[in-house]
Amino acid sequence: MTPREKGDRAKEMLDSEIFKLAFSDIRESLVAKLEACGIGDIDTQHALSVSLQLLRQLKAQLVRYSDEIAIDQATERHETWLRKARQSFMP
Repeated sequence: MTPREKGDRAKEMLDSEIFKLAFSDIRESLVAKLEACGIGDIDTQHALSVSLQLLRQLKAQLVRYSDEIAIDQATERHETWLRKARQSFMP
């Protein structure tokens, strides 16, 4: 998979209503379990906390993939503009 394909797919996922719903449902479930967990159950609290952090990292990684494509596209537009500008000044 090329970086552009990876970024495009990441953007599609982030914009997808089903992804947003699944992400929200998973997060709500983890928070509910954390709230229901006993105060002395450190192992479960830790596991749920790690799960919440991983969920956040997953979304952040998809955003990074998507942002890389936006930067690549802006660079490509800039290079195209420069090429056209040079051609217009060259006889």
